[in-house]
Parts: sequence; C-alpha cells; structure tokens
Amino acid sequence: MTKLNNISPELLARLPVLASRWRAGECDAAEFAALYFLHWQIARHGQAFASRKRKHDPRPDAAVWLEALETAEGERLRPLLLVWLERYQFRGVIGNVPAALVQWLRGAWPLILREDIPSPRDILRWQASGTRAVTVITAWPRACEPVLNKSDAFAFFRHDLEHAYKFYHSPALYAGQCAFFARLEAAVDRGVFAPYFDEAEFVIRFHYLMSDMNTHPEHSRQYLRAILIEFYRRRERKTHTAWLSAEAEQAIEEVMRSVNAVAPLPSDGVGQGPPALLRWDLTPPPERQFA
Repeated sequence: MTKLNNISPELLARLPVLASRWRAGECDAAEFAALYFLHWQIARHGQAFASRKRKHDPRPDAAVWLEALETAEGERLRPLLLVWLERYQFRGVIGNVPAALVQWLRGAWPLILREDIPSPRDILRWQASGTRAVTVITAWPRACEPVLNKSDAFAFFRHDLEHAYKFYHSPALYAGQCAFFARLEAAVDRGVFAPYFDEAEFVIRFHYLMSDMNTHPEHSRQYLRAILIEFYRRRERKTHTAWLSAEAEQAIEEVMRSVNAVAPLPSDGVGQGPPALLRWDLTPPPERQFA
C-alpha cells in the first residue's frame, strides 16, 4: 500500500463512501463518527493503530477490524464499535476521545455531527442549549489539509471530541457551563458586546471564549474579565501597572453582571456534584490586584 505523508490514501479515499452510508440512514451520526475515527486511525498508523488494555483480549488487527466494519450492519455495528472503543487504547490519541465516542454511541451525550465548520456564534448557541458539534470532513484530499489551526481534518475532529468530553464529563460543570453560555448568548443578543466588536483583537479572544473554552464557568468569567481589562488598557493606552479609568471599571462591571448566571442545583435534576461547583457564581470574584 502506497503512503502519502505517512497516511494511507486508499483507506481515506473511502471516507466519502462511509459518509454516503450515514446520509442514506444506514448508520447514525454516532456510528459514522466512530467509523470515521477508526478509518483515520488505521490509515495513519497501520497495524500499530491500537493496543489492548487487557491480556485476554485479542490483539488488534487492522485488516480484521476493517473487514468486520465492512460486514457489520444494523444492530451488529454499534456493539462492535463500543467493545473496541472501550477495551482498546489508540496510538497518539488521549483517552477522552474514545470515551466521548462511547458516550455518544450510548446516547448519553447529545452531540451534533456537522460536515462544515460552525461559526463561534453557532457553537455558543448550541452550548447554551446543552450540546456541542463535531465536524467531519470526508472529501479527499481535502481531509489531509489544514482545518483552521489544526493540521488536518482528523486533528480537528479529535479536538472537537476533546471539547465534548470537557463539556459533558462532570454533571456539575456541565450545568455551570450551560448556565454561563446561556447568559453569554443573551448578553450578545442584547448588544452588550457591540461596543467591543469593532476591535479585531478583542473579537479573536471573545470567539475563543464562545466556542473553544470548556472549563469551570468561573474560569470563563475571569477570562472574560481579563479580555475586557486588556481591551480598555489598549483603548486608554495604559500600562499593566496603571489603573484603568473609573468609566472603564464601571463598564467592565456592567458586562460582568450581565453574565452572572446561577447554575442549576442537584434538586433540578442535574448531577450530584459538590455544591461549591454548582454555586460557582454566588461567590463574588476576587478583587483584581495590580503590581
């Protein structure tokens, strides 16, 4: 088999065929995402694509797995994918990625499969409603070209799944993130951030907050405060050791009040995490200090 940049072009050229099976309803979005993952993994690493976690499991064989995927249809496909994703580890891939695929296959994490690159605004809207998107690019050789700041479509796909894990894995953090993103979306809709969108540097950092930052909500809030401070420092031409004007301080606090959301508590049916995490926004943020 010939190689191109350490990738099997013959195998990846099958991605559009797999996508057509999904579009035709022969497999669902989660199953197609798992197929996409395994084909990429084998195309990239060949026989070294995976290793077993337990000695009594058979060693992974790329040819055997691919043949099984070709013949497994209907109700046989999902159990097969789950066994492999749960019982094997995959070369060059952190465990959060197959873990996210498993939860998607089980129907626990309601992810959205896309064939385009959503805008930061779209991602914010989905996160506010409790979900995230995962992008698959199947066209060959486009799939091997850079996608935004990632080296290729597989790197971008894995990055989306890593974010899915960070979004869903803790019920307490999930509740807090949804609450934060809902308030952030409402603030954007009300035009709270309109005065800041004329500056490209702020927009870049704000888009990161909207679409590429799945962490503790208090961390997100403090990141927002930091980029607002930076915005006013640039506008007022202040150094890092100088105080901002009273007007700037007031503007920042008004914005922060607009995104100060209360996360659902366990009684609302969302997780059983520590109350300190579920009530992250009831504690005032630490005072900013300057050197």
